[in-house]
Amino acid sequence: MSRAAWVATNLAVAVAATAVGCMLVITLAPERAGPDRPSPAGALAAVTGHGGSAARAATSALGADAVPSDAGLPTAPVTGRIEVTAPQGGVDFRANGSFAVAWKNTTGEQVDVWLRTDTGHGRSQRLGLVATHAGAGRAGEVIVTLPRVPPGPRYFLEVATTGDGEVRGLSRTFAVTG
Repeated sequence: MSRAAWVATNLAVAVAATAVGCMLVITLAPERAGPDRPSPAGALAAVTGHGGSAARAATSALGADAVPSDAGLPTAPVTGRIEVTAPQGGVDFRANGSFAVAWKNTTGEQVDVWLRTDTGHGRSQRLGLVATHAGAGRAGEVIVTLPRVPPGPRYFLEVATTGDGEVRGLSRTFAVTG
């Protein structure tokens, strides 16, 4: 096997391993190095390091576009807006009671609905997930059941993109009665 083919094979293996999230180097080297056989240490140095560098080196050595240009890059952030349209503010709900939550969603992503409470000083806390994977349409509605929480006037709902919650909308505050 020629040196170029040997290096290309090792780099292609490193690129494939990097594409799945880890750096694994499998060296297919002869037992001893010689003038026509490169040393395994040299091959290891060629494929370790940043995955993008290995990918560029492998595609260059293979003379082909084996790896797409966006391989290994993070996905684009979710864009758009979520606006909670129901429930309206100033309404009281009972703990363990059910009611409708509605929203407008321009993200194109599925949403989760969380119950939150205002803890003061501009802070809030998630108390529980009340609806999961509630839809990805431009408008959505779901019936939620509140968990057992202490009575109080400072509760609200968060409708957020599923998983990362990168985009979210908040309802107006409401009271929970005993």
